[in-house]
Amino acid sequence: MPRYLTILFSSLIFIILIQGCDSSFFNSSEDDISETDSLFLGFYLGMPQKDFFDLCTELNKQQKITQGPGGSTNVEYRIVDEYDSEISMRFFPTFIDEKVFEMPVIYSYVAWAPWNKQYWAENLLPKVLEKYKMTYGDDFQLINHPTQGKVYYKIDGKRRINLFVKDEQFVQAVFTDLKVEKRLNEEFENSQSQEQIPSN
Repeated sequence: MPRYLTILFSSLIFIILIQGCDSSFFNSSEDDISETDSLFLGFYLGMPQKDFFDLCTELNKQQKITQGPGGSTNVEYRIVDEYDSEISMRFFPTFIDEKVFEMPVIYSYVAWAPWNKQYWAENLLPKVLEKYKMTYGDDFQLINHPTQGKVYYKIDGKRRINLFVKDEQFVQAVFTDLKVEKRLNEEFENSQSQEQIPSN
């Protein structure tokens, strides 16, 4: 099964839940879409894969990012003076058609330890959410997801941001290109329909 189909399975429930709350991305103008591609550190939705790696190389030369745990598929950015303690921000995108489709990001306190509950993710989430409101706008909405629990989300044009507690250590954010996701959903539905057509 192609990797993008696996991604779709994990997001279908969330899509169904939020479409009733906000379906404006289906009616977004091209101007809205172009204004809301931005992610962070110069990365953006739809960014060509080569440009992503070129920017990583440049940011690494500037000593702003390093290769995180997990090898070449994990980039780490240390946030030193924006929170009450140093934060590790790790990310690496999913590429569709050699462009950034989705950008999962995890945040954790560098000082995190199982016995150090002040640095658990549940305490970090409100602080990350506040930073996100300052950066991306304050109209995040809350939904209770059946598997992820409380998810804060925001939709601007084609960009959706999900923010939630992943586990005791990590706060998870996911930036998704809804225009591509919609196309992938349609392709998946079409493939399912084709499989159900009886052959002669």
